Amino acid sequence: MNASRFAGTFGSFLSITVLISSATLFSARVCVAQTDSKVARSNYAVSVEDLKAGRKGYAAFDKGSQMLEKGDALGSIAYLQQAIAEYPEHYKAYYDLGVAHFKLAHLAEAEQAFQKAIDLTKGNFAPPQFGLGAILCEKSQFPDAERLLQRALDLEPGSAVGKYYLGWAQLGLNRLIEAERNLEQALLRKADFAEVYVLLTRIHLRQQNLPAASKDLESYLKLKPQKEQARVLAEHIKQEMAQTAAIATSQP
Repeated sequence: MNASRFAGTFGSFLSITVLISSATLFSARVCVAQTDSKVARSNYAVSVEDLKAGRKGYAAFDKGSQMLEKGDALGSIAYLQQAIAEYPEHYKAYYDLGVAHFKLAHLAEAEQAFQKAIDLTKGNFAPPQFGLGAILCEKSQFPDAERLLQRALDLEPGSAVGKYYLGWAQLGLNRLIEAERNLEQALLRKADFAEVYVLLTRIHLRQQNLPAASKDLESYLKLKPQKEQARVLAEHIKQEMAQTAAIATSQP
């Protein structure tokens, strides 16, 4: 390789490294209830524990759940805690409490609530496992996250959020092909799941596949046009692609 071509290639790799760092500027984080909560709530099975509960904690849970769904995570907490006080085995209230804390970035409290819901249901209710898997991804505990999310997806294979966080865990484990496959499956379950494109961008940047990363960002910006950091990154990638093409055509 001649000196000028080596310099161009080194510069390209350096630019790509900067781009990968820039990709962390806009978050891939998604609330565990963003895409699945309504489905999960409508599919709550009537269990023996539900029948035991009867009306215990119902009014408080219903109020807290409605507030959470309307975006008032902070306000929902007192009602969900009241529902739990009235019926300590109210696993749905624990799950929603975990979602509320997760939305508020109270990860320790969210983890505790999700784990309690898992314990009460003996691991037979997928949503809190998705929630705990999300927290494990946030904490970069990717092997534990992958194992938990795989089990949860066995219970609820149609979950877009489950596939999303499984993809994140596998990205963290540098298993890029598996991660990409699961993220694509998340999009099949929910085509407008914008945050999936953030993780796909990270995968394709790590693979130095700038055309694919550019396409990911284009799709993301169609869904989230207000995300200026993503727009800046997209422009950087386009400039890098143009410079790489120019270097390639100028060399003998």
